[in-house]
Amino acid sequence: MQETISSLQKKLKRKQIEMSSIQQIGKSLSSELRTTRLLPLIMTEVTRLMHAERSTFYIVDQERGELWSQIAQKAEILEIRLKIGTGIAGHVAKTGEIINIEDAYNDDRFDPTTDKKTGYRTRSILCMPIFEPLKNESDAPVIIGVLQVLNRIDGVFDKEDEELLASMASQIAIALINARLYASLEKKVSELNLLFDIEQELNKAKSREEMINWVLKKITDTLFVESSVAALFDGNQETFGTIISYNIDAAKNEQFKQMNAVPLIAEAISGGSISVLNDFDQTKTAETDIFKKIGIEVRHLVVVPLKFEEKTIGVIALFNKKGKNDFFRNEDLQLLKSISGQTARSLETYRLRKEKENAEHLASIGNMMSTIVHDLRTPVNNIQGFVELMQEEDEQEMRDEFAGIVLEQVNTLTSMIQDVLDFAKGKTSILPIKYPVDKIISQFSKLYEDGIKKKGYEYEAACDTASMVYVDPEKMGRVFMNIMKNALEAMPEGGKFSIRASEENGEILFSLSDTGSGIPEEIRDKLFDSFVTSGKEGGTGLGLAIVKKVIDQHKGRIEVESGKNKGTTFNIYLKRL
Repeated sequence: MQETISSLQKKLKRKQIEMSSIQQIGKSLSSELRTTRLLPLIMTEVTRLMHAERSTFYIVDQERGELWSQIAQKAEILEIRLKIGTGIAGHVAKTGEIINIEDAYNDDRFDPTTDKKTGYRTRSILCMPIFEPLKNESDAPVIIGVLQVLNRIDGVFDKEDEELLASMASQIAIALINARLYASLEKKVSELNLLFDIEQELNKAKSREEMINWVLKKITDTLFVESSVAALFDGNQETFGTIISYNIDAAKNEQFKQMNAVPLIAEAISGGSISVLNDFDQTKTAETDIFKKIGIEVRHLVVVPLKFEEKTIGVIALFNKKGKNDFFRNEDLQLLKSISGQTARSLETYRLRKEKENAEHLASIGNMMSTIVHDLRTPVNNIQGFVELMQEEDEQEMRDEFAGIVLEQVNTLTSMIQDVLDFAKGKTSILPIKYPVDKIISQFSKLYEDGIKKKGYEYEAACDTASMVYVDPEKMGRVFMNIMKNALEAMPEGGKFSIRASEENGEILFSLSDTGSGIPEEIRDKLFDSFVTSGKEGGTGLGLAIVKKVIDQHKGRIEVESGKNKGTTFNIYLKRL
């Protein structure tokens, strides 16, 4: 009777220890969300609780059809990989059965390879599947791991051990799922950050090459890939034009231009979907030889088409995962799909933007040419007219007068051309001297008063100051001529143009006014920009831009007063001497 009580007390004490250990395991597992720290914790607690020499926990990799162990306690091998169905653990992963063996070497399913490598002697084995918790009763159970316990210290594993291990298995399953969810969430956050970073960098890139270089580096580093290459088509899907590589000798880039002949790459191009081969080195096809010529020993290959609106504009090829037993997984392909779509969209946006910029540049050149031709037409026409008059005129005095006018127009033409060239080059070419204000007004009147009146316009000039000013007289004459020319064009049916000089607050003020229709509201804020014009046949565009530049070079300022059908006044302020 006493023995029976003693036996029950021992069993009770053991159960109490077991329950305490299970509770401790539960607390530990629920507080750890990282698989790398969770697995050693599982092994330590299971080994202790099961009174075993060692334990091994295998993660079931359904995608690769393997079991792998990160931890083999007290063993020399840190990682063990088994095919599902191979060995005791592989058999459990395949069938979902619990296996309890008293003598491993008497069981045909036992694989002694690991014992031979480590020198360890396996005797008894208790191996149990870890099932993913069911979300619905109709779901088929999915094995996510296998827990293997070796060599019970005081005998063999019994039924109670099986029940105890089963209790722990359910807790371990929940802990693993939580760890997976946490890892998945971390990965999603990391991927979103990556996509955001890529979007930011692509928007900042100044060329297609810079865009692709950054994307290749980011993909290669993120997915732990050895090397990569991007190939972009030149307007068709027959030949690659632009080739950019990462971690590959750039001298070999030219050889990638025929890469679309590789069946796997051709498949990705024609099908428009990602192609992957994780055992490329085992295919023994002509594809292997092509890449060997380039100098790449390919083990794994992923080809990602760059698609925009159903059109494939190029491909990205990734070569070889760095990890010894790693390979391209479905989650890698999903990330690549997102990145490739983002990259293709940015490449096309860049192309369209450059096309628009080129078109606008050509239009600007056209406007500039139109402006220059328009500005030069007047003196050219004058030269032609007076040369024709010279041919018909017999009196030498008149011929001399006409020749003087032609020479004057040639000088004007030369000055205009030089002004345009200086403006285009951003040159400062004024030669300022001390000059009387009244002389500036009188010289302008001498050159242009008669011509203005002959065209049917009124002309008025006045100077209310005897001061001197520091100017380039020729350039200021060009300024007044440009403003006068615009003024006459604003008065197509006649009107009055006036120029007046005066003093105001210690400055010399030149006021040039017309009685025209006024400056349109839509161009007032950009009046002095290049190629701005409104309602003028042929355009002007550079005239007032040159005016502004010359005034700035004189360290002066120009202001405009204008009203609809009330005329326009340009006020130019220069420092008085």
